[in-house]
Amino acid sequence: MNHLKYSVLFMRDDSDVRRFRISPFWLKAFLYFQAFLLLLSIIGISIGATFWSTNASLRADRKALELRLSEAEVQLERLSNIEKMKAEASAKGAAPAEKSGAAPAEPPAPKTPPVSLRDLFARMNTAQVTVENFQARINGNEATVSFELTNVQSVNTLSGLAELSLIRNDGQMLGVEANRADLSFQIQRFKHIRTVFTLPKGADRRDVFGLRLEIKGSDGKTIFSDTFPLRDVAS
Repeated sequence: MNHLKYSVLFMRDDSDVRRFRISPFWLKAFLYFQAFLLLLSIIGISIGATFWSTNASLRADRKALELRLSEAEVQLERLSNIEKMKAEASAKGAAPAEKSGAAPAEPPAPKTPPVSLRDLFARMNTAQVTVENFQARINGNEATVSFELTNVQSVNTLSGLAELSLIRNDGQMLGVEANRADLSFQIQRFKHIRTVFTLPKGADRRDVFGLRLEIKGSDGKTIFSDTFPLRDVAS
């Protein structure tokens, strides 16, 4: 029994029969080796799937972190602009110091109403539209504004009107007289909006801090609003 061997025959139509003798040890070793390879491949597939899932999770976390960083930069920029506006408003509102021997000071000018930073920088988005590529250019007393308006809920046609306001460095918000036909829309998916208007009387480019955009639906309710500092959107 110790010398037991298996005979393996290879037969072909166009050649002689070939016979090989294999001991049980080598046959078992071959079978064990095949089982080991199968187990190794299963382990490799499992490890690969685990690493792929971990990598996908890391990519999602990285994307979310980049989005939070971008939002934080925007908020930091807004806070910086608010501080500058408050400093400029305080400087303009400060009374000049009296000079020795000068004539009696004139009565103080009437106080201007306080600037509402909440109204200037309030954001609203009802997830019905998105505004992208907002750009503004001021040449002399003429301003050109353009942006891309997308209907997020493309199943239904969206109609309404975009309204623009000018924000001065002192925080005063001025309405602009733009062509209503340029700012009205009725879109299924996307529309590029562009309009040209004249700056309000007494205002020039040096006085302009930014532009405020409000998108209103057909019922007159605001569905989107945001403020765009001029230095960020100037083209």
